[in-house]
Order: sequence, then C-alpha cells, then structure tokens
Amino acid sequence: MPTREEHADQAVSLRGSVTQALRERIVTGDLAPGTRVVERQVAEQLGVSRVPVREALRTLEREGFLEERATRGMVVRRLDPDDVAMLFAVREALETVLSQRLVDVLDDDGLARLDDLVVTAEQHLAAGRQGEAVRCNADFHAVLVDLADSRVLTSIIEPVAGRMAWLLNQHAAPAEIIEEHRSIVAALRSRDAGRAAAEFRDHLASSRRAVAQLEAGLTT
Repeated sequence: MPTREEHADQAVSLRGSVTQALRERIVTGDLAPGTRVVERQVAEQLGVSRVPVREALRTLEREGFLEERATRGMVVRRLDPDDVAMLFAVREALETVLSQRLVDVLDDDGLARLDDLVVTAEQHLAAGRQGEAVRCNADFHAVLVDLADSRVLTSIIEPVAGRMAWLLNQHAAPAEIIEEHRSIVAALRSRDAGRAAAEFRDHLASSRRAVAQLEAGLTT
C-alpha cells in the first residue's frame, strides 16, 4: 500500500504531466489565444480527475499562459506589446549567460547533437515538411539549454523559453532560422564567447523582426 509520501509524489507528478500537456498545446498553437480552457473538458480529454487540472490551470495562469475572465473563465492569453518587449529583453539577458556557459562546457558530442538538429531541420524543409522543420528548430533551443548542464540556468530559462516558443510558433522563415542555428553552432565550435554571444543576439533580433512583421500583418 502506498505511503502518504508516495501519494504526494504521485499527485505532484500527475499535476506536472497535466501542466506540461496543456502548456505544449498552447505553445504549439493547438490552443490559440482567446480559447476557453474548461476544467471538466480537459479532465475528460486527459483521463484524469479535475483536481490536477485545476492545479495545472492555476500554474499556467501564474506563468502567464492563461488568464481568468469574469464571463468566460480561463482563456489562453494574447501577449500585449509590453509583454513581448519584456520577453525579448529577458531572453537576451539569459542568452548572454547561456552562450558563455556553452562555450565553457560544450564537448564534441554536444556539438554533434546540434549539427544533427540543423541537418534534420534542413531535410524536413527540403521535403516540404515545414511543420517538422519548425518543431526541429524549437528543439534546437531546448537542446542548447540541456547541453548547458546547469540546474539553475535550466530552471530560470525554461519558463521563458516556453513563452518564446509560444510567441514564435508562427515564424514564417524556417530556412532563415536554420542558417542562424548553423552560425550559432559554428561560433560555439570556435570557443569564442564574444562571437557566440553576437550570434545569439543576431538570432534574437531576427526573431524580434519576424514577430513585428507578424503583428503588423494581424493589424492590417
């Protein structure tokens, strides 16, 4: 019979799984901004009770993915311009730290993982699988954080990275991103911290321009 501690661990694990499942649906655009997220429906879809769903919704509200409205309940947020500007500012500061850490710790196996992701994204794009190329490009950033091998850095970057992925899931130029990722890998391979930081900044600036163009298109 499970102990009280084991029950508590199971509850935390279930809540985390539900939170991750919902976060992924928001980040990938499956749940678009303005979509209602109904506790009962989510529980039925995931085959769980409503308790971990309720806790997951509150977690995602604190993370900024959801907001509670008086007439509609929980809905997926749409980031306002101030949110977007601050998100890019925070990400730029974190990537300065990340690039330095990677220059210090990245080995040949890690570089090979990054090379493989760039090549795979390129192959998907060449075969007309744009959605797969976009997902592969997103994986590139997750692997960068993993290769940094720092629990502190991971815990700080992951929430921001999730929101960046959410913001950029409609990026219209995966080919451009692939080339920028190739430049980042080359800079990391050179072990030049300044060059690596510059490549990260250029990549972020490109993403900022893409978001600005997307937002301009939505408002015209």
